[in-house]
Amino acid sequence: MISIRPACADDAVALNRIYNQPSVRRFTCALPFTSLARTQAVLADETATHARLVACGADGQVLGEASLRREANPRRAYAATLGIMVDETAQRQGIGSALLAALLDLADHWLNLHKIELTVFANNEAAIALYKRFGFVTEAVLRHEAMQEGVLRDALAMGRLRQGLPRDASLAPPRPPQAPRAPFSLRAPHADDLPGLAALCSLPGICFGTTGRPFMTPQDVAHLAAPESRAHAILALSGEVVAGLAVLTPGRGRHLHAGTVESLLVHDAYQGQGIGRALLSAVLELADCWLGLSRVALAVLADQDHAIRLYESFGFEVEGRFAADIFRGGAYADSLAMARLR
Repeated sequence: MISIRPACADDAVALNRIYNQPSVRRFTCALPFTSLARTQAVLADETATHARLVACGADGQVLGEASLRREANPRRAYAATLGIMVDETAQRQGIGSALLAALLDLADHWLNLHKIELTVFANNEAAIALYKRFGFVTEAVLRHEAMQEGVLRDALAMGRLRQGLPRDASLAPPRPPQAPRAPFSLRAPHADDLPGLAALCSLPGICFGTTGRPFMTPQDVAHLAAPESRAHAILALSGEVVAGLAVLTPGRGRHLHAGTVESLLVHDAYQGQGIGRALLSAVLELADCWLGLSRVALAVLADQDHAIRLYESFGFEVEGRFAADIFRGGAYADSLAMARLR
């Protein structure tokens, strides 16, 4: 008999034991020797997940865990990322199915989530078969996504989408009068740049073509200039105007070889002046020559043809298509997963 209940602080020892099992670690992104303190911190972080469940056997022993992490970006609040693991001594006993059914019931009938996303190693055939039985489909093949036993392995990005979501077909906002072409410079952001950064991120054209939202405040972008930030931000300045921004975030743990271009923005009035190309070139030089990254990934809205051509000119390739990846114009728009490997 399998019972499902919420995880609690007292489960830390049992979950830590499962995290450190070799066969479990192989197909997650956990590192060897995960400390009990680290597991306790994960359970204590109530803001990190919207739901965390455990499966217990007849004797009450914890045999598996599953979680949903709702997206922090308000324009993706309808989506959540799923994670699941099962004790190596209790696999193929229906525990994964029970956990997945419970989480999807929460997602569909209580949390009003429209999309559930996950990433799974491409060689984890049993898990992939389980996800397919519950309606997940492969959206992208992420090349060299994570280290697994000394080898960079591919992973599948899978998604389960609520049917009938409206698809966005709105037109881009009209471009404002263009600023005269002028020299621009690149540098790291300072605290004094935050008002200009917030104004850049709030522009209509940028909100339409990215995951940004209108009416950003300096506090919303303060992390880009914070000394403790892991993100590497680069500004483009045309005179006193913040005319562009690029952000590269390196991976952690078994993703140390990889980085993500979180943002590549060019001011609505400064298009066609080479700013985007200069920012992307600077980001890739940072990745190649200073951080030693062998994979740089990004997502771009599928209708942003100019941006896609720019990325392709730098060696990025399409790895798949994320359905309903962003809320825009009162409906949902797709994105392309792209990456550049060295």
